[in-house]
Parts: sequence; C-alpha cells; structure tokens
Amino acid sequence: MLACKVGERLREAREMQGYSQVKAAQLLGYANSTKLAKIEGGRDSSQIPLWVVKRAALLYDVSIDYLLGNTENMEVDERRCHAARDTIILMREEWERHRWRDMLVTREVQERVEAVEELAMLMAQQLQEAQDALSRVEELNPRRWENVKGGARLQSAVERAAATGRTAESKLKRLHREARAAAGGVQPELELVYT
Repeated sequence: MLACKVGERLREAREMQGYSQVKAAQLLGYANSTKLAKIEGGRDSSQIPLWVVKRAALLYDVSIDYLLGNTENMEVDERRCHAARDTIILMREEWERHRWRDMLVTREVQERVEAVEELAMLMAQQLQEAQDALSRVEELNPRRWENVKGGARLQSAVERAAATGRTAESKLKRLHREARAAAGGVQPELELVYT
C-alpha cells in the first residue's frame, strides 16, 4: 500500500512540474520510462529504490515526507515556505506604504503646481490690464509717449511683460492639452487646473 501511495505521489509531483514520464525517467537516471511507469502505477510495489525517491524529491522540488505520504504539504521546507510567505506579506505592506507616500507627495506637488499656475494666470491677466490701461491713457492724452520722459521705456516694458504673460498663458493651455492626451483623453490624476 505504501508503494502505491509513493507511486501516486511521484506521478502527482512530476505532473505538477510539467515533466513527461520519459523526460522525468531520463532526469532520474533511467534509460527509459518503463521502470518509472511501473513505480508510478503501483505495479512494481516491492522495488522502489530510495535513491529514486530522493532524486525525485530534488527534481520535483517537493519534500520526501510528501512522497512517502507522511504529509499533505508538498513544500520541501515548511519553515522556508512560511518565511517566503512572510516576506511576500512584508513586501506587499511596504509597497502599499510607498504607494500611499507617493500619493501624498503627488497631491502636494499638484497643490503647488496649482498655486503657481493661478499666480501665472493672474499675472498674465494683470499685465494685459496694465497694457490696456496704458493704451487708454494714450487715447485720452494724444501726446506720444516718446515726448514724455521715460514714457517710451514704460510703454515698451509693459508691452514686453504683457507678451510674456500671453506666452505663459499659451504654454499652460498647451500643457493641459498634452496632459489630457497623455492620459488617453481622461482627466489625469495630476491634473493642472486651468481657469
């Protein structure tokens, strides 16, 4: 009965590893699969060499106790198995901790980007207002700015600043389009707010 159980366990372990009977017989040291077929089938119950059990345990990466029917656990080393499971659990917990940290950092960066973006848009709006006000003053006072001391310089500085503001606004809009395109048309998690 023990030999039948060993043969059955040898077959199960071989199949779990994906070995054909011919390949397993070769790797175990048999010239052909006839002897292994008899052992696995329980037909050669009195002739199971211990070296076959030992080699099979190594080849199939199972415990000898499993092959002999002493345990239902196929693991070679139960302590190693538990250590591997504990390591996986610790790795998952660490990954989750890092994921939460990354989410918080991402949110903080997003808030900072939103604040800078709001200031850039406000600056662009105020520069445009300054340019409009300067144009209105020019309309109300037909004298040319060239005739006012420092007037041409003021007009040039305001125009350059307004142009820079429009460029910043344009780049922010393009950044939003690219972020939406990179997210596949859906709102990305790190969405830059544009108002």
